Amino acid sequence: MATMTTQGNTPGPVANSLGRRVILTLVATVSIIFIVFSAVIGGYYHAGREAQLQRQLDQVIRLAEISLPEAVWKLDRRSMADILRAILANDAVVFVRVEVEGRVVAKQSKEGLGDKDLEHFSDTGAYLQGSAVIRRDLVEVGRLQLIMSKKAIYDELQLTTVAIVGLFFLLILTILCTCLPILRHSFFKPLAVLERAARLIAEGHLETKIDIESRDEIGSLASTLRIMTRRLREYFENLEQNVRERTAELSEATRAAEETNRNLALIGAELEALLDNSPVGIVFADTRGVIKRASREMETITGYTPEELIGNSGSMLYATAGGYKKMAEKILPLLRKQGRAEAQAALQRKDGGEVLCRLHGRVVAAAAGGLEGVVWSVEDITTRVRMENELLKSKKQESISILAGGIAHDFNNILFAVIGNISLAERQVKEAGPLSEHLRIAREAAVRAKELTNRLIEFAGGAKPVKATVSLTELVRDTASLVLPADGPVRAVFTVSPDLWSVSMDKEQISQVIMALVKNGAEAMPAGGVLAISLGNVELVEDQEVGLMPGRYVKITLADQGRGIAAHHLDKIFDPYFSTRERGSDKGSGLGLAIVHSIINKHEGKITVESELGHGTTFTLYLPAEASSPGRAGGQAAILPAGHGMVLAMISAADTDQLAEMLHHIGFTLRAVADREGLVRACGEAQRQGESVAAIIAEIAGDDVGEATALLTLLRTVDARVPVLLSCGDAESELFHNHAAHGFAGAVLRPYRLLDVNRLMAAYKSR
Repeated sequence: MATMTTQGNTPGPVANSLGRRVILTLVATVSIIFIVFSAVIGGYYHAGREAQLQRQLDQVIRLAEISLPEAVWKLDRRSMADILRAILANDAVVFVRVEVEGRVVAKQSKEGLGDKDLEHFSDTGAYLQGSAVIRRDLVEVGRLQLIMSKKAIYDELQLTTVAIVGLFFLLILTILCTCLPILRHSFFKPLAVLERAARLIAEGHLETKIDIESRDEIGSLASTLRIMTRRLREYFENLEQNVRERTAELSEATRAAEETNRNLALIGAELEALLDNSPVGIVFADTRGVIKRASREMETITGYTPEELIGNSGSMLYATAGGYKKMAEKILPLLRKQGRAEAQAALQRKDGGEVLCRLHGRVVAAAAGGLEGVVWSVEDITTRVRMENELLKSKKQESISILAGGIAHDFNNILFAVIGNISLAERQVKEAGPLSEHLRIAREAAVRAKELTNRLIEFAGGAKPVKATVSLTELVRDTASLVLPADGPVRAVFTVSPDLWSVSMDKEQISQVIMALVKNGAEAMPAGGVLAISLGNVELVEDQEVGLMPGRYVKITLADQGRGIAAHHLDKIFDPYFSTRERGSDKGSGLGLAIVHSIINKHEGKITVESELGHGTTFTLYLPAEASSPGRAGGQAAILPAGHGMVLAMISAADTDQLAEMLHHIGFTLRAVADREGLVRACGEAQRQGESVAAIIAEIAGDDVGEATALLTLLRTVDARVPVLLSCGDAESELFHNHAAHGFAGAVLRPYRLLDVNRLMAAYKSR
């Protein structure tokens, strides 16, 4: 091996990198000191100049307080303008204005700013704001608002900053020119020699010589590197001999290992193919219940991937530890005795849902497959069991319907004769007395019995739905409004999809369904509450839990905040004569939900119920959407249920009749006035007489914010509770677009449209 001597004058990569770090550290240290120094000087200078500007502002304000009172008192706009121009003569002043009673009576700004208002100068970092109260004889006559620019301060600070930065760069250059030659000779050059030697040794040149002799740390490092190189030569000479001896031994072991790996890979591939292609889930678990293997079908059944299952206990597939323990206590004795077991269990999916499965377990001995534990086959039977239950329930209800229908028809014929004869007997009783009272009670009881038989006949079969395309949204809203009075304790809140699909249905039957469900929700909230009704679109696929054919459906939900239904009653809620309420003439017959279920089935739909005691009940309806429905169902823009109350309006005479007709169409009355004073007077009279004022509509000409503000102030002094709505003729006006910011509860454009007026008044229909 040739001897290499490391000498050289060119610094290596390490020396270059270290040199850059030393230089950067030096520069960074000087920079930090310079930045701190500059910041202190700049801050002191900026604070002094800003204090000077503030004093200047105070002087201008004092001058204005002396010169402006007389002109403001007389509203002499020319004098005010001359005084404001004099104030603007100050180079720092860029904007000044005078307000009287909230209105701007005079303002001036620097040339080039245009017609800017106070809001333009809201950036307090660039401007200094000041204000003063203008008084005449100790009476406030107006307010002065003044803006001064800090631009001069920033310009001076910028020049100072440029000078300091130049000085900084000069300092850095001086330091580098002084320190670099010293560092290069004393530090970087010897370090480069050591770096080159270390690189040659790392490449295998162990005969490399290091020609550095010094008494400092670098000389000590060179001596240590020479000792290390000598010991490495000795180590590699011994290592070469050992490698030759071990190579022959490893060659034979490698051939045996390769053969074993090929056999294991073949067995593993066969096992993986068996697991991945199994139509049921396969799980291998040890004697402690820890999952060691799982097939891909388990992900379809439980939502857990095989990787998520492996290494975890089988208890993770159960909702509670108690459920897992109960299943283990049932199965383990059979496994110990027979070596196999079979059970049915509800497993919990990863998404929180439940899946009903049939489990088949078989004990696997260690000698059979190298695994001691149990192999389980897991079959999802949720759909099959649900379909069996649905079929059983349908057959049960069909049988009950046939029986109830036959009895009801016969009983109805008898009731006709009973009611007829009671009526004849009542005619023959001339005088009021105990007999006539008994006949009346008997007749009323027979009539109620006849109504019950009619409901039984309806449940048993009723008429076949006469389907037609109607506005489902309008039908639901109208039906709910019939059941829930506007002033009642229960109110309905609607959420409707804007592109609701069309539905072909029997209007009367579906109205009966909605009426029954709304009535149930209202009766569940005797103390009052909110009945949330929503209509939306949903596309069902084959794996849906609803149990309907795949396709497009309109989904209707009715959720109350009532007392709820016990879990053990939910499976019976649609059974005939089942009711959670007391039986009686005014408590229901128990047929309402059974008839609802029957009607929905005839429409090829589905009704489901979810409930929790103390938290309310939710009924969900699915109705098939028309196949040809392009999207929005007809009638989505229908008029909402009518409101009530009086509307006060300050509008032009030409619009009075039109607006009155529109308001009358949605349930309101109109009282029109000609001016602001008449509106305030009418509002006060209504308050004194106890009349219900739903809203006030005020017509504001143009974009007069001042007029709008003055009107709102007057109305709030009379009755602050009544909402004030803006009537505007310009859709592009600032007042119309920002009506809420100016205090209006809503806004409508002229000429009036029924749809716009309806939407505007929708929030006040219950006032």
